[in-house]
Amino acid sequence: MRGQVVIPKKLRKKYNIEEGIILEIDDTKEGLLLKPFNPVSELKGLGKGVFGDPVKYQKKLRKEWNCNENSP
Repeated sequence: MRGQVVIPKKLRKKYNIEEGIILEIDDTKEGLLLKPFNPVSELKGLGKGVFGDPVKYQKKLRKEWNCNENSP
Protein backbone atom coordinates (compact mmCIF):
# COMPACT_ATOMS: atom_id res chain seq x y z
CA MET A 1 0.00 0.00 0.00
CA ARG A 2 1.26 3.45 -0.85
CA GLY A 3 1.25 6.25 1.69
CA GLN A 4 -1.47 8.62 0.59
CA VAL A 5 -2.82 11.88 1.95
CA VAL A 6 -6.17 13.40 1.00
CA ILE A 7 -6.01 17.17 0.61
CA PRO A 8 -9.41 18.88 0.69
CA LYS A 9 -10.58 20.33 -2.64
CA LYS A 10 -10.71 23.88 -1.24
CA LEU A 11 -7.00 23.74 -0.27
CA ARG A 12 -5.96 22.01 -3.52
CA LYS A 13 -7.61 24.81 -5.46
CA LYS A 14 -6.14 27.55 -3.24
CA TYR A 15 -2.58 26.20 -3.58
CA ASN A 16 -2.92 25.01 -7.18
CA ILE A 17 -2.25 21.36 -6.32
CA GLU A 18 -3.24 19.13 -9.21
CA GLU A 19 -3.40 15.37 -9.58
CA GLY A 20 0.01 13.83 -10.13
CA ILE A 21 1.97 16.71 -8.63
CA ILE A 22 4.92 15.64 -6.52
CA LEU A 23 4.97 17.11 -3.02
CA GLU A 24 8.04 17.54 -0.85
CA ILE A 25 7.50 16.78 2.83
CA ASP A 26 9.55 18.56 5.50
CA ASP A 27 9.51 17.66 9.19
CA THR A 28 9.16 20.87 11.23
CA LYS A 29 8.62 21.66 14.91
CA GLU A 30 4.97 22.41 14.10
CA GLY A 31 4.41 19.19 12.10
CA LEU A 32 4.69 18.16 8.47
CA LEU A 33 5.05 20.81 5.77
CA LEU A 34 3.87 19.85 2.28
CA LYS A 35 5.07 21.89 -0.69
CA PRO A 36 5.33 21.31 -4.43
CA PHE A 37 8.58 19.59 -5.40
CA ASN A 38 10.35 21.01 -8.43
CA PRO A 39 13.48 19.04 -9.34
CA VAL A 40 14.32 21.57 -12.05
CA SER A 41 14.75 24.34 -9.47
CA GLU A 42 17.26 22.17 -7.60
CA LEU A 43 19.27 21.76 -10.81
CA LYS A 44 19.39 25.50 -11.49
CA GLY A 45 22.92 26.49 -12.36
CA LEU A 46 24.31 22.96 -12.28
CA GLY A 47 25.61 21.61 -15.57
CA LYS A 48 24.44 24.65 -17.48
CA GLY A 49 23.74 23.58 -21.03
CA VAL A 50 24.25 19.88 -20.24
CA PHE A 51 20.57 19.05 -19.65
CA GLY A 52 19.15 21.18 -22.44
CA ASP A 53 15.66 22.57 -21.94
CA PRO A 54 14.74 22.16 -18.25
CA VAL A 55 11.04 21.50 -18.92
CA LYS A 56 11.84 18.75 -21.44
CA TYR A 57 14.35 17.27 -18.99
CA GLN A 58 11.77 17.24 -16.18
CA LYS A 59 9.20 15.54 -18.46
CA LYS A 60 11.83 12.94 -19.43
CA LEU A 61 12.55 12.22 -15.74
CA ARG A 62 8.85 11.85 -14.92
CA LYS A 63 8.38 9.48 -17.86
CA GLU A 64 11.32 7.37 -16.63
CA TRP A 65 9.95 7.35 -13.07
CA ASN A 66 6.51 6.23 -14.32
CA CYS A 67 8.08 3.42 -16.36
CA ASN A 68 10.08 2.24 -13.34
CA GLU A 69 6.95 2.18 -11.14
CA ASN A 70 5.27 -0.21 -13.57
CA SER A 71 8.23 -2.61 -13.74
CA PRO A 72 7.96 -5.89 -11.81
